[in-house]
Amino acid sequence: MITAEKVYKEILDMPLTEREKLFAVIARKGFEKDLYSHEEVFDEIRKSPFTVKEAAEYLEIAEITLRRWIKAGNIKYQRVGRNIVFDPDELKSFKREKQTVKG
Repeated sequence: MITAEKVYKEILDMPLTEREKLFAVIARKGFEKDLYSHEEVFDEIRKSPFTVKEAAEYLEIAEITLRRWIKAGNIKYQRVGRNIVFDPDELKSFKREKQTVKG
């Protein structure tokens, strides 16, 4: 079940640039109607893949650590040309798994 506390925690876990985008979406949508579902607000957030730098920031690790995980096959990624990118949903799942193992 989605709760306000879970959503707030997810917002805090977002990189700063994504939080800024979130609040811009909320502000923009806020003028359209009186009540919005969770999906209406949050489905617009981060559809594009994360770069190595963004993924490391999101996972709260050093880029070199993320590159080691890539080399070891510990994390899913894709190549777009010479660039390594990560699916936002995959990163979210990966982060949850890592937090569960720690906790």
